[in-house]
Amino acid sequence: MDHFVTPRQLFSQPPRLRPYKKAPPLTKEEILAALSKCSPTSAPGPDGVPYSTWKQVNKINPSLFQMLSPLVDLGYHAASLKGSNGIVLDKPGTPSYESPASFRIIVLIRTFSKI
Repeated sequence: MDHFVTPRQLFSQPPRLRPYKKAPPLTKEEILAALSKCSPTSAPGPDGVPYSTWKQVNKINPSLFQMLSPLVDLGYHAASLKGSNGIVLDKPGTPSYESPASFRIIVLIRTFSKI
């Protein structure tokens, strides 16, 4: 049984977050510039929220700046933002699809994470 089930690990306290001094402060203009580069027709990740939604949210109330600033200030990328979907596509014109090289994988990550 020990071969199949690993013993439970005790989790210690998560490390305390400290300001990341190398990161310059995030500005509203940077958020706007990042959003302007995002295609509204781009496929969203597992959360299903397209860029067009984030653009409208930022247009109505520039709150993205307030949500992202602490993450940048602490140099922290939350585990909840790291989820993704992988989609396997056939490479066109391949004579045989028996090899893994005949496919390519597109990974869709959360749009909020990419901003």
